[in-house]
Amino acid sequence: EQNFLIRKRVLEYDDVMNEQRRVVYAYRDEVLEGVDLGDQARTEIAEVARRLVDQYTPSDYVEDWDLAGLFIALTDIMPVGTRDGELTAAGVLASNLDRESLSDRVVTEAMALYDAREEELGDELMRALERYLLLQTIDQRWKEHLYDMDYLREGIHLRGFAQIDPLVAYKNEAFTLFGDLMNSIWADFARMVYHVEVEVEVDNSEGQVPFAPAPATPLAAQAINYSSGGGTGALEAAAAGGGVAEVAYAGEEEVLEVEPVEQRVLDADEQIGRNDPCWCGSGQKYKKCHGA
Repeated sequence: EQNFLIRKRVLEYDDVMNEQRRVVYAYRDEVLEGVDLGDQARTEIAEVARRLVDQYTPSDYVEDWDLAGLFIALTDIMPVGTRDGELTAAGVLASNLDRESLSDRVVTEAMALYDAREEELGDELMRALERYLLLQTIDQRWKEHLYDMDYLREGIHLRGFAQIDPLVAYKNEAFTLFGDLMNSIWADFARMVYHVEVEVEVDNSEGQVPFAPAPATPLAAQAINYSSGGGTGALEAAAAGGGVAEVAYAGEEEVLEVEPVEQRVLDADEQIGRNDPCWCGSGQKYKKCHGA
């Protein structure tokens, strides 16, 4: 009976992680299926902007606002102020805007910049770029989240000394961490989609040269170069995985060449052993990658 209770407790902890994994994998699968992310991206970027305004303007009193910090944080994500020259710390103070009006104005600026970005790249390429960047961001942030969850679980039993049920504390803090994960995914996505440089190179040779995501790297401004016989087909292949890619990152002149990686296609009933190669094609064992 004691072993049964121990096993039951372990499964209750595992259920928390399994539910988070189910949500993230379903989210990732939608990207791989090629869904149109245009409206969702705009909605989430608007929320990113509103969260920043709420963070740096904690009350209705202007004396409590950190406008300098706000515009530093906004500029890190998007080129705010380039279209609306009055959207600056000094301009906000001069305009006597309240928190809600400031938030609306920042969101309006973010959407205008996003529309300009889409007009620059074209609708088809923008949709493919959204899928590519979101897929890269999900994969990187999810791996970091797994380490955070492992760290949380290792020390959660100490909550028992404070007369707090460790499982309840684990569920509550895991929920908070998962919310932070989703927020960070879209903040990183916004930072890249506004700053990434895309160069389209048409290859007239026979067939298309497929394009694949580069390995996980620090999320920063980057330049994506790809060759394709059919325009955006290269980025479409990126979201699906597999192929050859050249990605140049800001501050680097070297171009990284990525060898083709084949992503496994699993049957509905197929089970992956913990020591088998991971289905994502990373080359790592399943237990150290998506099975972590």
